[in-house]
Amino acid sequence: MKKILYVTTVSRTINAFLVPHIEMLLDNGYQVDCACNIDKPFSSKLVDRGVRVFDVPYQRTPFNIKNLKALKELQKLQIENQYDMIHVHTPVASFYTRLLKRKFQNVKMVYTCHGFHFYKGAPLINWALFYPAEKLAATLTDTLITINEEDYQNALKLGIKANKVFKVHGVGVGELAFTVKESNIREELNLEDSDFIITVVAELNKNKNHIQIIDAIREIKDEYKNIKVLFVGDGKLIGHLRNTISKYGLEDNIHILGFRNDVPDIIKHSDVIGLFSKREGLPRCLMEGMMCGKPLITSNNRGTRELVISNKNGYLLKNDDVNMTNKAIINLYKNKENIICMGEKSRELVQKYTLKNVLNQLTEIYQSI
Repeated sequence: MKKILYVTTVSRTINAFLVPHIEMLLDNGYQVDCACNIDKPFSSKLVDRGVRVFDVPYQRTPFNIKNLKALKELQKLQIENQYDMIHVHTPVASFYTRLLKRKFQNVKMVYTCHGFHFYKGAPLINWALFYPAEKLAATLTDTLITINEEDYQNALKLGIKANKVFKVHGVGVGELAFTVKESNIREELNLEDSDFIITVVAELNKNKNHIQIIDAIREIKDEYKNIKVLFVGDGKLIGHLRNTISKYGLEDNIHILGFRNDVPDIIKHSDVIGLFSKREGLPRCLMEGMMCGKPLITSNNRGTRELVISNKNGYLLKNDDVNMTNKAIINLYKNKENIICMGEKSRELVQKYTLKNVLNQLTEIYQSI
């Protein structure tokens, strides 16, 4: 029986994206353990199936001294458990963990990149710091998995053999799990059926760029009073964003919901799904919107443009372009037929990103290692 260790910086990554991947490995006879900073209670689905989780103090900031402590703890885990393969995710954990390859040369090191920090249009500092780091770590990587075309092409330049670099269709999106007693966000927030809801599912941080739609709504709120925006997610900018919304008198227009367990229900009751990030790998929140047949309004970056065909299933916008953001919102608000047509196109385009397809791709990759 092959033994695999999954490593991420924080446990919420495993809970949100990787549970079906690990279940697939368990179904195929692998023994799987996980190591991460347990910032959220670990998936009961995996614990019930015998997956052990080790709490290691990885931090999301790359130069925190605790990352070296986490590396030492992983070294002990490898000595004690003799894993055949270590599969790493997320930038910080992936870089430090791959350093184990220097001591444990027989372990197969697999890295899934959910979005390099260097990309077309990235600040020069990103290229100066992160490209050399990935170039170094590539020498300690047996297999590299990417989830979008731009990252795939950049991965081929890192020095890993081309037949060891793969592209898969994201983390996979399954049939959305609506709650047993389906929640209705319109009733919860006392919104009218005629209100036009744009939902943004994203961590509240600088990269997700919520300010773009806040500025857009500021300009149109008086004329279009029943356009409402929902921010689903938590993060370190929650206080700042609440203050900004209050400062501009947008409390009736924009609602911060925080972390939710009923995201599929919220998406179902929305009209449009939005995302305004400066950087994305391949955002599952958009794929979930597509599964529900929703049009998308998003910034144009390497991940979103693989999911959105502008004017077909949504709109791709320049970062911080408030004018074009408003044009996209108003176009959909005034043209219900566009919502229907674009929603149908979303449902069509998302089919290759289904969880079934992604698990089949991953199975083939594991078998090749």
